[in-house]
Amino acid sequence: MSPAPETLLPILTALSSALSPSQAEREASLAQLQAWATVPNYYPSLVEIFANKEHDLGAGHREIRLQAAVQFKNGVDKYWRRAAVNAIAPEEKRSIRPRLLAMVDEPDRVLAKNVALCIAKIARLDYGVDWDELPTSLLSSLQVGLSHPTPSTARIILHRTLLYLHESIKSLSSNRMPKGRALMAQVAQMTFPTLRQLHEQTLAAAVDKFQKQGLGGEKEEVEEIELALLGFKALSKLLVYGFKNPSQDEMVKSFFTATLPALSSLISLRITLLTSTPNAPPSQPLTLLTKQVISYGKLYRLLFNHNGAAFLAMNLSSQIIETYWHAIQGSAADVSSSIADEVNALYPERFVVQALLLLQSTLGNWASASPVDVSPEFVKQFAELLVTRLLPLRQVDLEKWADDPEEYMNEEEADRWEYELRPCAEHVLQSLLSHYKDDLGPSMAGLLQQASAPQSMEGLLLKEGVYCAFGRSPSDLEAAINFDNWLDNTLIPEAAGTDSNYRIIRRRIAWLVGNWVGEDLQETTRTKIYSLLVHLLGRNPSTDTAIRLTAARSLAKCDTWDFDRDSFVSFLPAAIEEIVSLLGEVTLADSQMRLNQTLGVVIDRVGSHITPYAARLAEILVTLWSAAQENHFQTSVLVTFIKLSEALGDQSQGLQPQACPIIQLSVDPSRPSHIYLQEDGLELWSVLLKRSSSLSPEMLALLPLLVSLLAAGTDVLPVCFRILESYMLLDATTVLQLCGADLFAAFEDLLGELKLEAVKVILHGLNTVVKTSPIDNWAGTLDSSAAFIKLLTPLSHSETPVLIVTKYLCSVARIVLAGPETFLQLVEAAAVRTGSSSDNILALLLSSWIDRLDNMSQGGQRKLVALALAHLIATTRSVVLERLPDLVSTWSSALAQTEETESGDAELYNIPDDYQSDVEVDYTETLEAKRRQALTARDPVHTMKLQTLIGQKLAEAQALNGGVEAFQATWLARVDPLVLEELVQRLDGRLAG
Repeated sequence: MSPAPETLLPILTALSSALSPSQAEREASLAQLQAWATVPNYYPSLVEIFANKEHDLGAGHREIRLQAAVQFKNGVDKYWRRAAVNAIAPEEKRSIRPRLLAMVDEPDRVLAKNVALCIAKIARLDYGVDWDELPTSLLSSLQVGLSHPTPSTARIILHRTLLYLHESIKSLSSNRMPKGRALMAQVAQMTFPTLRQLHEQTLAAAVDKFQKQGLGGEKEEVEEIELALLGFKALSKLLVYGFKNPSQDEMVKSFFTATLPALSSLISLRITLLTSTPNAPPSQPLTLLTKQVISYGKLYRLLFNHNGAAFLAMNLSSQIIETYWHAIQGSAADVSSSIADEVNALYPERFVVQALLLLQSTLGNWASASPVDVSPEFVKQFAELLVTRLLPLRQVDLEKWADDPEEYMNEEEADRWEYELRPCAEHVLQSLLSHYKDDLGPSMAGLLQQASAPQSMEGLLLKEGVYCAFGRSPSDLEAAINFDNWLDNTLIPEAAGTDSNYRIIRRRIAWLVGNWVGEDLQETTRTKIYSLLVHLLGRNPSTDTAIRLTAARSLAKCDTWDFDRDSFVSFLPAAIEEIVSLLGEVTLADSQMRLNQTLGVVIDRVGSHITPYAARLAEILVTLWSAAQENHFQTSVLVTFIKLSEALGDQSQGLQPQACPIIQLSVDPSRPSHIYLQEDGLELWSVLLKRSSSLSPEMLALLPLLVSLLAAGTDVLPVCFRILESYMLLDATTVLQLCGADLFAAFEDLLGELKLEAVKVILHGLNTVVKTSPIDNWAGTLDSSAAFIKLLTPLSHSETPVLIVTKYLCSVARIVLAGPETFLQLVEAAAVRTGSSSDNILALLLSSWIDRLDNMSQGGQRKLVALALAHLIATTRSVVLERLPDLVSTWSSALAQTEETESGDAELYNIPDDYQSDVEVDYTETLEAKRRQALTARDPVHTMKLQTLIGQKLAEAQALNGGVEAFQATWLARVDPLVLEELVQRLDGRLAG
């Protein structure tokens, strides 16, 4: 071997160090390789290292080549795209592409797979632009392989070329845009004939070899069946994605038609090989043969799902159904010995599942009718085979149950119908019953009668399977049986039995009634189901963990619209006791989470009846939280805590010692888990505050965290302000004493160039502070934080949207109402801070209020501004009095909008604000709802009669400006007499509306 070129030595050294056992050396070398990623000629050098087998790279030769290929593949992901930053140069790409295609004789499988993936990624980006020769180059390589004199080398060349072709076709087929489809069609026309010919040739050779040598023949590095499989995979992608109407292309249609006899032949061959070689161990040829059999079903399902019309136009649907039906019948003849999740099973589970799903698709499902004309008798046969052969528990299931009931239950709960036989059979049967319920109802009822009195374990297992069928499709089978009679005469007595063999029936009953409880049942029937489930939830010698867990899961399904609370309450003590007991017994997180969910449903449904158990449940939830290793389980605990808090209502404050530490851990942004827990943690926080009568020490301790969340301004800001408002409604004075400075600093940080929705949220929170606490408690911090200046800033910017300006104006008006004199002090302080004058600030405010009054869509907003202007007129500031003509018009306009009651309220003022949140929408009668009502009852908008206040403030202004005559001469004389007369009439009550 020739030594590596000297220019490659630094890269070779780094690649070698990347394989070092020393972590520090590995990290340093990987960092160096990453630094070279944008250096010219780096990627051609990597290709030179892994593509040239002649380099002597020392003891780690293979590993260095693989590492170079991995680094190159990473670079293709990042830098091959032309628009990428530091993209690989076009001339480098031109040198790389042919080097990759030349690696069709690469002996190392792992390296060849990496090269295939790189070619595929590059093809997705370059084919049709810079790499038109890709298909022809690979087709030429196929010819080289076919004509190579050395069989082993020929197989390698054929395998690698097919591998590169398959990965490229797979990558190109993922581009479903018009140009991508056109390119795929082009590749299909070029490659389909050659690939088909090669597939048929290699498949025939593989079959011949199996027939002559069986499963014990001489093994090759590359088997013929592997070549056939790779070719078939590529052909499948081409057929589905490369031809718009494959049924109209004779070449494609003849290939598709030929797949069916080939499939039947391979199924028979495979069974013959296995039966003639008992206990044959898994082998590579057998694995590949099995994959080839399964690949036909993949093609049929892919074409049916992608282009159902084309599938039907092939006119093979009935034959496909027949072929797979015979396979299912053969596998069901002796399920225990024929079907297994092993490659050397007569019928691998994966194949049988595929066959079932193919039949389901072609026979119709919940959403579509059957595209194939099948007889009711066939559907009945199929359904009965599912129930009697594939649904009954197998010995392996019983062993799993006996060994670990809890783990067995978790596996049963998993959604595995696409992968495992029994769940798939249930899924397919459910689909059949939904589509053919009128034909299958009597048949299912007959099976139920047939299995009613089992005389053996086999009969008992059949009965369990029939019960499974009835539990899967209650709405489709309710017309076939009288469920009330079945429950009374069969299910309840069987559930009460003590025969240990009947435990499989008792577990299935627990599951079944949980699925039927949501149907249209009589109240007495539903009560019996509650009783039955609580009984099966209990501990006794005839039960086990699987039965109890199933009953608990079904209890959660009782969460229906017609849940009978009064009926269930009598079972509540036993239900709580058994669920809590089970929580202490199970060890798996999935089991604990499901039990916790059941607990949440029970709490939610019984409401305040849960009160006697609240303290114990809170401690259990804390224990579950502390022991939880997974965030989704902690989320489940939070949800149950929320339900418990809501159920306890006004008594939920007792939960705060347990809940507040959990809230702290859930919402703290410094903890990584807050990403998953924060939303529910904030909801629990809010729920507890709404139902509190006072601020507990635990809740006060959370205040600094709340302020930091507000200051962060993240997407949880609305709910954080909702929580702040709850605090302010409870005890505004204490809150401001503890964190007023930090709170207003947060307001100052948040206010700025924001969109309307954010402005609404923030100013609504500020308004709550203003409304819930005397101005002396917050005016100083409003000034010192510069938040007051932030309220004025948008008014002077002409580009600020009008709706945002009106929100700011309303908030400033609130401050005026809170204390006009203090407000003027704030204005004076702002003038000093900004280098302006107080008159200029007041003038800006007056102009803004007057000009934007018509933009205020809510009646309460217009009154709010009118009240603020009335308070300011009494200050006798000349800058205010000079605008008296505009103020008179504004007051007349506000008075004209509605007639107020003597207390100052009006229906117009009670139309909800446009603040888009549920802050003030509490559909539950909580303590906070009462606090909000009380706050509204104190609001000047609802308690100050505008007519009276304007008159009072005008009188004060006159008294402070030399009396009526002097005020008239100096200020009122500037007002249009007609406008002034209108205001006088409205103030006197002579003009209304």
